[in-house]
Parts: sequence; structure tokens; C-alpha cells
Amino acid sequence: MEMEPNFLHENDLSPQIKDRISAFSRISGVPVSYYSPGGQLVWECHRDKKICGHFDIYTNPSSSCRVSLTSAGKLSSQLGEPYIFVCKAGFVKIAMPLIVGKTLQGFFLAGPLIMGELKKNTITSIFQLNSIDPSDYASLVLFLKEMKVFHPKDVSYLSSVFGDVILASVTPNPDYQQINTCFREQRKISENLQRYKKEQRVISYPYHLENKLLEDVASGNQEEAYRDLEELLLEMSVMEAGDISSVKTKLLSVCTILIRNSTEGSFISHELSDSLYDNLNAINEAASMEEIGGLIQSLIRALTENAGGSRYTGHSPLIRSSLQFINQHYPDKLSLTSVAAALHTNPSYLSMLFKKNLGMTFTEHLNQTRVGKSCSLLTSTTLSLSEIASRCGFEDQSYFSKVFKKQMGVSPKEYRKKPTL
Repeated sequence: MEMEPNFLHENDLSPQIKDRISAFSRISGVPVSYYSPGGQLVWECHRDKKICGHFDIYTNPSSSCRVSLTSAGKLSSQLGEPYIFVCKAGFVKIAMPLIVGKTLQGFFLAGPLIMGELKKNTITSIFQLNSIDPSDYASLVLFLKEMKVFHPKDVSYLSSVFGDVILASVTPNPDYQQINTCFREQRKISENLQRYKKEQRVISYPYHLENKLLEDVASGNQEEAYRDLEELLLEMSVMEAGDISSVKTKLLSVCTILIRNSTEGSFISHELSDSLYDNLNAINEAASMEEIGGLIQSLIRALTENAGGSRYTGHSPLIRSSLQFINQHYPDKLSLTSVAAALHTNPSYLSMLFKKNLGMTFTEHLNQTRVGKSCSLLTSTTLSLSEIASRCGFEDQSYFSKVFKKQMGVSPKEYRKKPTL
């Protein structure tokens, strides 16, 4: 008889599920086991409370006991809810599937448990199914008598709780999450207020942080802009004592300035500018500071990725003019020769300046600019990939996807699925 291990792929279960199942088991006094879709035992909770563990038939994957349990587990997966059944030995068990991403990962079994009363035929079935040493009879009967007996209605309630525990582990309720997020934010704000008072800091509007954010976005310094935003959110939340409506009003003003500056600096098109203005309403509807921060980060990403020539801090007037020209004409059919002609310079000389000043070729920078523009269109419009490729100056969708994935590490479709403003 081939014995399967007690713990097979136990790490496939998240600590959150294990903790919640363990809590259920400890409070109810009912042991719980987890099986793979094929019926292999993966994990057990409170095995010492499980009478099945005393018998060889329980550990045999091909036994009638295991076949019965697997069948019940599969039926529960078809129902999508807890399934109460009686096992071969006459004990009551509750099966509940674990389904993640519409895929059956396995199933949990709560039990065995006694419903109503311990019947003689249950003891008889145990002895018939297993080869038990006569010297173990007394301890086995004592174990059975010490098992908790459940009223039939209590078994139904227990089944509902068991199912809810597993569902809560894989499908968290957004309402509770939002309440918890707001509570944590308010507690953090309160702690910061107390700290500011101890330090005797004067709480006033952080103009220095707002100006720094505007500068870093204009220069395309995305990571630094993210840090500016984090500090700005902290200062504003403390200044407004956690009043999220007041914070939103001030942040919407900052976002409006960011978009206007980028538009006036020709870093973004008027089309993208209008789209970003329209999407500011998402900030007004946000329910937490965390959500607000994520939305403004998306706005910063869109603006910094389109900052174009403003990222260049060198001293070559020709390179600066080239970057500005590319940023304005990227949808056109550009080449090193055509840009050099527009700037009245030699193509070879311009190529040399690109490598020296930017550390990349003309084509590499042109593709980088076009990909940056496409990122904003992917996250702020519903245009098709072929339309976006055309608007950003790529020859066709295939080449656009190839260049995009090389630079961004993901395909345009995958990038579009990210949360955005």
C-alpha cells in the first residue's frame, strides 16, 4: 500500500487561509483537512481531534474512504458552496471547494463530527472498515465518547460559517477594506499631528513641496515626483486634520496646474490634456488618501513620460532643439536625416552628438519618445493598438508592440490593464 505524505504542497495554501481555518477549527472543535483536486491530502488542522487519523484506510489514497471524500469534494466544487454528507463510517463531514480565478485549487473537509448522537452502527462501521487491534478498543471508544455532538440545525449553521470563512479568505469584501484603510489613515494622521505638536512645528500650506513637485514633473523626474507627492499628501492630511474633502480640493488645484504646465510646455498634446482634465473627477470620487495617491501617481506617470526635451539638462543647444523638434513632430515620419535637415546641420554630426550627450542613438531616443507618448494614450483612451501606433509615429502595430515590449518589459495590452487615472 502506497502511503501519501501528510503535507503535500502545503505552501500552496496562503498563510491567511491557514490562519482563518485554524481559528474556525479551534473555536468549533472540528478538525479540517485540505485536499488537492485529485484527492491527495495536502494539509491538516487539529489532526489530534480527527478519529480518522487512527486508521490505515484514511491514509490510503485509493481506499473507499478516500474515493468517497474526493467525490464529495468534487460535488461541492460543482455546487460552489458547502456540501454536507455522511462518510463511509457514518460520520458527518462538510466539503467546501477552494476556487481562485475560476479554477479549482482543491477542497476543504470539516469533520468528522457526530450529528445528533453516536450510533452503534457508526462504531460497527469503523470496526468493519479497519483492522483494529483489540488492545486499542477501549481507547478508541473513549475517543468517540469524547467527540463533540452537534444538533442537526447546528451542523447547518456550522456549514454556513465554514463556507464564509473560506470565501472571506479569497474574496475580501471591498467595503470592509475601505473602512479599514480609512481607519489606518486616520490613525496615522493622528500620530503625525501629535508628533508635530511635540516638535512645535507650525502647520501651514507646503508651498515648497508643491513647487518641487511641479519642477520634478516638468523635468521628467518621475521617481522624485513620486516622493514629492508622498510628502505633499502627508503635509496636507495633517494640515486639514484628515478632512479628505479639503485635501481633495487642494490636490485638484495642484493637478490642474501640472496638466496646464505640461500643455503649455508642449510636453503633452491638447487631446491628452483634455482627457486628463476629464479624468480628474476620479480623484474627487476617491474614498481614501491611498486611492487619491494612486490616482495622482498615474497622472504624474503620464506627464513625466511625455516631458520630452525638458529631461535634457546638458549644454548643447543643437541637442535641445532636436529633442524639442522630436517631441513636437514624433507622429511624423522622422529620420536622422530629416531632423538634421530641419535644424540645418550634418546628420553624422547630429548622430555623434546624440551618443555623446544622451548615451543613445537618434533612433533609440525617437522610439523612447514615441513609447512614452503611447503609454499615455494606452492608459487614458480606448483607442485601438493600431490607432495608437499610427498616432505615435510607428510604421505598424507589429513594430510598435515589439519596440514597446523591449522598452517597457510588457506588451501594450498588458500595460493597458494596469490601474490608471
